[in-house]
This record gives sequence, structure tokens and C-alpha cells, in this order.
Amino acid sequence: MNGSFWGLLDSASRYRLLVSGHGKPHLMETANIIINSAEGSNDKGALIDVGVDMFLAAWESSPLDGQLASNLLAINQQLNFLPEQLAETLSLVASNSSIPENISYLQRLVAKDDKAKLLEYLSSQTERQPENLFWLSHLIDLAFFMGRHDVASVALARGWPSGMNTVLNKYAGDIAFCSGDYEQAELIYSDTSGGALILGENLLRLAESVDRMGRRDEALVLWRDRMTARPWQVNTWLKVYDRLLGNDGLKRLKGRVAVCLYTYGKGHDFNETMKALAASRLDNVHVFALNNGSSDITGQVLKSWKDKLGDSFTAIELPVNIGAPAARNWLKNLDEIKAYDYVAYLDDDALIPVDWQEHFSAAVDAYPDAGVWGCKVVNEGQEEVIQHADLHLKETSHNFEDIVRSFEFAYLDPYNQDLDYGQFDYCRPCVSVTGCFHLFKQSVLHEIGDFDLRYSPTQYDDVDHDLMLSSIGKTAVYQGSLKVLHKRKSGSATSVSRSARGSGAGNVLKLESKYEASDIAEIIGRDAQRLENDFTEKSLKLGQVMKEME
Repeated sequence: MNGSFWGLLDSASRYRLLVSGHGKPHLMETANIIINSAEGSNDKGALIDVGVDMFLAAWESSPLDGQLASNLLAINQQLNFLPEQLAETLSLVASNSSIPENISYLQRLVAKDDKAKLLEYLSSQTERQPENLFWLSHLIDLAFFMGRHDVASVALARGWPSGMNTVLNKYAGDIAFCSGDYEQAELIYSDTSGGALILGENLLRLAESVDRMGRRDEALVLWRDRMTARPWQVNTWLKVYDRLLGNDGLKRLKGRVAVCLYTYGKGHDFNETMKALAASRLDNVHVFALNNGSSDITGQVLKSWKDKLGDSFTAIELPVNIGAPAARNWLKNLDEIKAYDYVAYLDDDALIPVDWQEHFSAAVDAYPDAGVWGCKVVNEGQEEVIQHADLHLKETSHNFEDIVRSFEFAYLDPYNQDLDYGQFDYCRPCVSVTGCFHLFKQSVLHEIGDFDLRYSPTQYDDVDHDLMLSSIGKTAVYQGSLKVLHKRKSGSATSVSRSARGSGAGNVLKLESKYEASDIAEIIGRDAQRLENDFTEKSLKLGQVMKEME
């Protein structure tokens, strides 16, 4: 693997870093594991250096975090690793941030997940206590997640302590980036006036901004410097590899493709999904749509698309809602489906790009033996919020004696811990991909069997199916360049009924009851080995290319 420090890491730390070098909680947890493992090691200094740098990267992603700033300053007193200017910025953040004595109301709002009310409360607290960056930190983080750049901009325009230009530039640049104004983002991220420093995370976002404006040579210089400075940030290596050496993705899938949809009571959303699909290349595609007993306009919508697409569209009307797993199986087992080389399942409220075949084709070419290929899913109307990327299971140290559960279903979710600045734009193996839009070879789909009806009416049937694939040694493959817009927003728990939440929790219990802990350990072990092999091969090839470019 690239970088001599990789050989110093224990297997748990290496696995977590191979999963991602981004995500504030993910980085902090991994840094703690690495630093704790350094005790008694002959390479204690090198391990601590890596762990501390990860803490710094975590702070750079959320530089108003006063507690993390204080922790870094405490570490700096022992190691003296911070440049003077950066230490001064951290001191300003730490000295102007304190946890209020009573945050019970804040905690209740967080527990209720009423984001609108929480945003209103944080705004009022920021006005009442402008001197305490604790409130501002939480306000800006929530405003960005909700896409309320107007609220963030107003907050940023308030009085800041002198010398906070470094932090201000980070957030102002992020607003420009998320708004698609890459020219303005470049100006802000690269601004050093007033003694501002350019943080490592800002340099990555600067490189992405420059690349999206068509200046790849400049972006490569920045990326090369970041890969040298932080070789543990695997996302950069994987993304740059795909942009330089990945498959060109200029061809459709080889063979005939069946795109399968099932829908219940979402006629308008389904129509929008069909519009996006119909705008793409369909000369090798047949659409199979199953109406799960809808009582709204869905039947009329299906008829209209049958009129438009003719022999390329098959509508199936059921009198009742049989649920997602059964609908998947009904479609999968149609005699007509068996004539197709690939089967893709598409949600009835997802919007796919016109070049979806080209992205899937590139993933199939790169990993032809995979069991399933998936995509990156983001919020419609707020594309910087990632709902799903590549899923990797999280190891647990608990010893469960409860006969109901064999393992605890948990996964590493760094893609949910920050907004999308291009850090998940890569293609590689994983344990599971989202069922929002995923592609199977017909032969593999037939081999693995049906989706489990225990997960009716919906939720986790796709994850379980991917675990079934993993159990026989097959891998899922995530294609991050294929971005799908999902109408149902991520994190909108207030719009989910109590019964739906209960059903989801019940299905997690079913998932945990189905697999033995030893089965999951084997799946994680194979995933870790695949990640290591994939990264090693790519980093060696990319390192050689980058050296030749110097």
C-alpha cells in the first residue's frame, strides 16, 4: 500500500481508513483508535502523528468546534506540531466557545428531530449570545445540512472575533461551492488576505472547484500535494485515479437491460421518474412497471407511458399492495425478464441522469465479477446532501448473549457526516449499495434467489440481498460518478410515520437475527481485503503517473 505508515496500523485502523478519510466523527473515532494503539508500539511517534493529523482534518471540516479546538491545543502543548498562525486560530475558537450550563431544551429539540424549530432556536440563541461560538457552530452546521444558505450567510455576516478569517473563508467558500458558483468558491478558498490560512480541507475543495471549471492540470497539482501531505486520505487517491485512469464511460451496457419499477400511491413522483428515464438512451432497454394496487393516478400514468413507449414498456396491475420485496420478486421472476442480460431496479421517486448506462458500463468493465452495481444517491433540490454511497459494515466488540440477535447491524457512514464536495466520486467494491437504483446481471440475480419477504412492506430487503451476495463471496460495487436524485429527503424523520419507524426497527431486528456473528466477521474480512487490494493497485498506478507528470 502507498505510504510507509500503512504497515504500522492495526487491522481495525487500516480498515476504517480504507473505508474513508473523511467524516468528522469517523475521523475522530479512528484517530482515537490509532493513538490508543500507539502505546507500547515501537512506532509510537509515527502512529501518534497520523492520529493527530486526523484530528486536525476533523477540525478543518468543522472549524467552529470549540471542544475539538481545545483538544488540539492540549495536544500541541505536548507535541508542538501546529504552525503559530493555526494555533492562534484554534485559540480564538476555543476561547470564544463554551458549552452552556443548561442545554436540556436543545437536547429535546435534537431528540425530536424538528429541524425547522431547532434552526429557529439556534438562530435566536446566536443573537442572544453572539460571543459564544458554541451556538454559531451548531447553527451553521444545521443550516448547511438543510440547505439554508441564507441563514448561514446572515450568521457569517455578524461580528466575529478579530483574526477569524481562516474560519470565515471556509464557510463562505462552502456556500459558494454548494451553490454551484465554483469561480467564487475558488476566490474564497484561495484567499489569504488578513492573515487567513488555507486549511487542508479547503485545498481539496479548491482543487474540486478548479477541476469542475475545466482546469484539470491545476487541480492535479493541488491533489498531488494533498496526497503527499495526507496519504491516509484514500478518497483523494480513488477519485483522482478514476478521473485520470478510470474507464471512459462512453459506451452503453453490453446487452439488453430490463429496468424494473414498482410503485404505490405516488403517481406524480413516478411520472417524474419515468420522464428522467425516458430522456436517456433506451434502444437496448425495456421498462417493466408494477402498480402495487395504487388508488391515485398511478394507473393513468402507466397507461400514458405505455402509449409513449409502446413495445418497450410493460405495465403490471395488481389489486393490492404486496410490498417491496414481493414486488421485486414478482418482476424478477417474470418469464419475459429472463431474456435480458441485466436487471436494474429503480425507485419510483428517483431521477437518474441521461448517461446512467455509461456510468454503469464503466463500473461493470472495472469489476465484471461483482454481484451488484450501485450509485450515489443525493437529495433532490439539495444535491450536496448524500443519502447513500458505499456501505461498509462496522465491527462491534459486544458479546451478545441474547438469543434474538446474532450480531448488531451497524455500518460506517462517513458519507452522512459531511456534505458532498466530490470526496465520494469514485468506483470501488463495498458490502452493499442502495436499492434506489442498482444493477444486476441476470445470471447472478437468478443464482442468489429472491428478496426476503420478511422485510415487507419495505426497508432493508436490499441490504439483506447484498449480504446474501456477500455470503457467497460476491461483492457489491459502488459507482460514485452515477449521481441519482431522490425526492424523499434524507434525515426528514418528522415526515415518517410512527408505524413506518416501527417497521424499520423491526426489520433491523430481523436482519440481525438472520446472520451469525461469524458470518458478518467473514463478510467484513473479505471487504477489508478487497479494499486493501483495490487501493494498493490504484495508488501504485496513480503514484507512477503523478511522478511522470512532475
